[in-house]
Amino acid sequence: MAKVSLPVVEELHFKSESAYLCLLVNRRIGLIRVIDFRSGALPAKRLFIHNVARREGIEKVILLVEKDEVSSWTRVGFVREGTIPGFYKRSDGHLVGCVIGERTASIEVSDDSVRHAERTVNAGKKNAREVPESLPQIECEFIDDTDAFEARDVAWKKPVGVLSGFDSFGREAERIYLAITPKKGKPNWLSAEFQDCFGHAIVEPLRIPQDDLDVLSLTGGLRFLCDDLKERGIISAFTFAPIDDIGMATAYVAAGFRKTGLLARGTMVNGERKDAILWTRKLANPGGEEE
Repeated sequence: MAKVSLPVVEELHFKSESAYLCLLVNRRIGLIRVIDFRSGALPAKRLFIHNVARREGIEKVILLVEKDEVSSWTRVGFVREGTIPGFYKRSDGHLVGCVIGERTASIEVSDDSVRHAERTVNAGKKNAREVPESLPQIECEFIDDTDAFEARDVAWKKPVGVLSGFDSFGREAERIYLAITPKKGKPNWLSAEFQDCFGHAIVEPLRIPQDDLDVLSLTGGLRFLCDDLKERGIISAFTFAPIDDIGMATAYVAAGFRKTGLLARGTMVNGERKDAILWTRKLANPGGEEE
């Protein structure tokens, strides 16, 4: 019998009289995002989420919810891991996550990881002071999805230092893709997925910077992309990066992002799950004025 090829990202739904949610299962990066359409019935929801995660061999599950929903999810084993300012335009999004294991309670970020993240952020802030305001040696150009997916597929053949698959993070969202080309050095690619109705965007680099020129390239790309998102009326941008990557921290700080959370095993690098920093940037306030 021929082996069935499962989609990289798949929507799985759970619906009953008292519960309705959608699981966005990303098999490439081993992550499940839950979108909850109806409050209540949390034990049944949690059972469905855990069963799907174990069946898929996926360790990390996240939700983004309003503030008043956080306590309900923490009571069933999730952990409040961060905040995205302006995620719902006029209110913040609160990220709760769960590492699926044998215990009911989720694994939390350790004290060592918290200290490691602070060292990374502080080093990024120090390095960012040396990044010029203008980076004319970095060329940024929007490309279509065919070219972006070609670059992605090449990178994923040997996914050393590859972070993203440019896969769907939400439902019915729009994506744009950016090629970043320095005058010297290697190209990199960025993508942003956004929803006008909510006004937020997830920003995803294809790969981790490998040297100082790579960091400048990523910085230039992030600045260019955020300017474009702001012009589109997007309020808030966010992204995830490994807690030990100083190059990424430098680029994000230099592009106006700040740390607003830590996720236990929140990202995958070289086939291994690692704790992650949640980086966010408020692009404008809901009235349209820049922050």
